[in-house]
Amino acid sequence: MGGYVNQDGGGWTELRVHGVSGTPPERMLAHPHVALVAGDAEAGFYRREWEAKQTSADTADERFEAYSWGGLTAGSGQRALWLLLTPFLLVNVAFFALPYAGVDDERKASRRTAEVVQRLFALSITLTFVLAVVLVSMDFFGWQCVRQSRNCTDRVSWLGFLSWSWLDLPGRRIAVTAALPLAVVGLLWWLANETWRELEAADVPPAPREEQQQTPLENRRMWNGESQVRRLRAAHVAAGFALVGVFLLAPFAGHGQGLRAVKSGAAVDSAWAGAGTFLFGLALGLLGLTVVLVCLPNERKQPDGDGQHRDRRDLYTLLPWLALVVSVLGAVVVWQPGVNAAVPVPGDARSQLPWLAGTVQVLAAVQVVLLLGMLVLLLTRARSEAGQSPAWCGLAAPALMMAAVVLAGVFAAGLALAVAHVLGKPAPTDLGPDAFVVPLVYFWGAALAVPVAAMALLLVGVGLWLVRRNTDTMLRDHVIPAFPTAKIAEALDAPDLPEHAQTLRRARHIAAAWSRAAVSDVGGRVSGAFAVLLAVLTAAGVVGYLVDRSWVYTQARWAVNIGDLLVGGFVAGLLYVGRQAYRNPRFRRTVGVLWDVGTFWPRATHPLAPPCYAERAVPDLIKRINYLGCTCGGHVLLSCHSQGTVIGAAVVMQLTYQESARVALLTYGSPLRRLYARFFPAYFGPVALRRTGAFLLGKDKPLDTSDGARPRWPWRNLYRPSDPIGGWILRDFEAVEISAGEWAADGRVGDNQDIDRRMIDPMFARTAGDSSYPAMHGHSGYADDPAYRASVEILRELRM
Repeated sequence: MGGYVNQDGGGWTELRVHGVSGTPPERMLAHPHVALVAGDAEAGFYRREWEAKQTSADTADERFEAYSWGGLTAGSGQRALWLLLTPFLLVNVAFFALPYAGVDDERKASRRTAEVVQRLFALSITLTFVLAVVLVSMDFFGWQCVRQSRNCTDRVSWLGFLSWSWLDLPGRRIAVTAALPLAVVGLLWWLANETWRELEAADVPPAPREEQQQTPLENRRMWNGESQVRRLRAAHVAAGFALVGVFLLAPFAGHGQGLRAVKSGAAVDSAWAGAGTFLFGLALGLLGLTVVLVCLPNERKQPDGDGQHRDRRDLYTLLPWLALVVSVLGAVVVWQPGVNAAVPVPGDARSQLPWLAGTVQVLAAVQVVLLLGMLVLLLTRARSEAGQSPAWCGLAAPALMMAAVVLAGVFAAGLALAVAHVLGKPAPTDLGPDAFVVPLVYFWGAALAVPVAAMALLLVGVGLWLVRRNTDTMLRDHVIPAFPTAKIAEALDAPDLPEHAQTLRRARHIAAAWSRAAVSDVGGRVSGAFAVLLAVLTAAGVVGYLVDRSWVYTQARWAVNIGDLLVGGFVAGLLYVGRQAYRNPRFRRTVGVLWDVGTFWPRATHPLAPPCYAERAVPDLIKRINYLGCTCGGHVLLSCHSQGTVIGAAVVMQLTYQESARVALLTYGSPLRRLYARFFPAYFGPVALRRTGAFLLGKDKPLDTSDGARPRWPWRNLYRPSDPIGGWILRDFEAVEISAGEWAADGRVGDNQDIDRRMIDPMFARTAGDSSYPAMHGHSGYADDPAYRASVEILRELRM
């Protein structure tokens, strides 16, 4: 357009931050033309663009500005494919779901132990993924496929290259097929590096610690994770490369005896065999070293303003390359004919790659032990703060960890069983000419998918019933008081009268919509029940496996077959979702909603998880507020919707007193209490939310978080009973419908002189001349409501 864009920073800047799914800046500012004034296309600040200065509604005294961060989560089809790494996301979110933060000395030791457990668990999830690819590629393709009298390449033409003459040795086939797991680990490494540089790398402004910090979000090192993530990323990638090297060399090191050859002092009759044994031991050593490294203290550092994202060269930088070199050298070793000749390879009988089945079992056992350890730690150490009611009795962290490992197991079992079906028939041992040996753990996982699926369908039905059952209660307790002039109670007393029919239909329609909006509260209870039942089924599966490993295959084959289909269908469904997310922009935004919730949190335990947008968004907003408020001498009204309210609260807790004295906060459609305060109480619990409001007073003295101080806090939160996501934050208020005449008479009618304000939606009666009832806005359209502009005026007065 090339018109006029206001560049002033004084006066009032209403800085709007959108919620989930990446609302375009044009919609945020309700203007057809916008211009980027700071930031970039991924996350930038926009102002309205006008034809000329004379026609501009943005002035030196006030203006609108929008911060659009949707490009960090829903901006490209590539990022929607992160859906396949949901287990990484879940285990990372579990880190922040601990019910205590360890800020005080009493809980620091307990918190450190929990962090070590979770980081070990995250590493085990990475190894589960790598093992699944190793099983399919190196075991099925490289080890089991080609046999003397039966060859899977006869029925699978795209594996015909395995029968080429120069791949006539098992070592060479394994060396070639090892390229796939190495490539997968390399891809994850590259994605983690690229997404950090493109989406998360932002210099965090340094700030003094002005008083004793009581919540983690008050410390700016929360968003300064470059060093921590780099070290964890190096450890995970090195573990993946080293694991491939172990299985590459296990069949050949020490003439097929592995490290037993070294222990027994067996002669090494060739330099290649000796090199294989040495590399095998080195790969095991590197794998063990990564386990040690993730256990070491690795806290985020305080920002120093000296450039936090410079490339660094140290042991962590070299570790992945060293593990990759060991694997490549291992491939060179097993390529040699002399190494292969010394290894007794079965003729027709198919068996698993040495060490593979045992590793799968050990890894599953370690994950069970870590889960139990986390559960015991929380049950013995955790206690809730006053007024705090954490979700799932404060056990959300182990529940999310369990969901992550179950989902990772589903992915691994689905991949292994699906590929085995393509090549032949999956079996626990060599039971026929087409059999491909699959670890029994995967059969148990497939069988357990049947009761899990049945349980999920049952709980969904229960949840829907609970929502429907709540309609009559909603009508009686909330709809009737909200519309006193509609005379709904009179209509209920005489429902057969014709003049009451329309009133009752309208009232029941609103009650049903408000009841559906409570689905997130019902969903919390239903998902908690699902977590408990999933834990019971998982425990039953573990006990069954320990009692009789082969029982599920010999006595419950039907469950294995049905579960095989369910697991395969589930994985195929996720792949379909990923493909659709790549091809369909609207579908991609829908998938992006999930990431907007899960990827708010930094990559604290799993460095290969989907990238965290808040690592970029929070420092961006801090710098912008500092510029507009401190440098330009203006005031900022931080107007946040939906997930943007979580960003806004985190930003306020990060501000210095000088910066917060220039800020007022307006939130609407906020999930802070409904979701974040319950599942992440250490970060957004009642204590943290009260301190957020007190910080806005901007006074350098002990914070006043009492109820009596709330009327002075420059913070208003708007919510509707029809909103399935947003809700009250500190106190739920009743409200009644406000007519247009009442708004005209008093622009502040309905204000509670507190931060929370309920807005009645929709209006009950038709407007004059309109044959349709007013539409229900639910989670959108807050800025168009008169209560929004009234709240803006109140906040300006409180801030001044």
